[in-house]
Amino acid sequence: MGRMTRWTALASLALAAIAPATARETLDEAAVHARELIAYRAKNTGTLMSVFPGDAQVPTPGLPFGLQEYYAHYPDSNGDLLLLAMPIAAIYRNALPPNAPNLTMTINDMYGFGNGNLAAGRMRVALFGTLERVEGEKEIEKCRQAYLEAHPDARGWIPPGGPHAAFYARFRVNKVYAFNGFGDVAFIGWVPLDLYRSSGAKMRSAKEVHRDWPVPRQPEENDEFGVVDLFGEQGGDHGVARILPVAQEEIEVEEKRRERFRVQLS
Repeated sequence: MGRMTRWTALASLALAAIAPATARETLDEAAVHARELIAYRAKNTGTLMSVFPGDAQVPTPGLPFGLQEYYAHYPDSNGDLLLLAMPIAAIYRNALPPNAPNLTMTINDMYGFGNGNLAAGRMRVALFGTLERVEGEKEIEKCRQAYLEAHPDARGWIPPGGPHAAFYARFRVNKVYAFNGFGDVAFIGWVPLDLYRSSGAKMRSAKEVHRDWPVPRQPEENDEFGVVDLFGEQGGDHGVARILPVAQEEIEVEEKRRERFRVQLS
């Protein structure tokens, strides 16, 4: 047996040892994870996107436009977002009359991102919805409190008294697309709206989510790595399988981590 063949065989054996713990995330689990991501893992910040209308007086008619934007949970809703809309901002003007009120918000896992964990394996979700202006003094006050709870730093620009005209708006979700990581273990695809909404009742606490959230494995600095090093898939440079030394106790720890990744829905 040649050296390369021997290493390939060893790689297959190691992958087989880990295989029982690599069951793919189900749709039901993905829906719960999406709700938890939005609530606990994104620091209430996403990328809000709209489309310039065809008659826009800008050199970009018909093109999508997105920028970072704060959000909060809309009070007493089941998965809708609260936004502070400023008509001075093009991203909101594109969704105000006479234009269609359509917006998209993409939300990424930002918790602990500064420690270098790989972005490619992190969960993200796209919410498609419509913009609705909040009306009524009681509802506006409820939204003001919710927004400030999520973003205390916004105290300097919320209405009334902010530097620009602004109003609280409900981002009413009507479609959900989840991209929860690498496809060998994570769900990628559309989440039915009724499932997205009902999954709010199955969310774990923030403490449980942060403790058991799946984080892509980070190779050592300057270490060459392939897919096999991240999630146990056979791969590597130039299509050749290769393997890092893995002790039995490391495999057991990885199995426990993968098991915690799965939300128990029974």
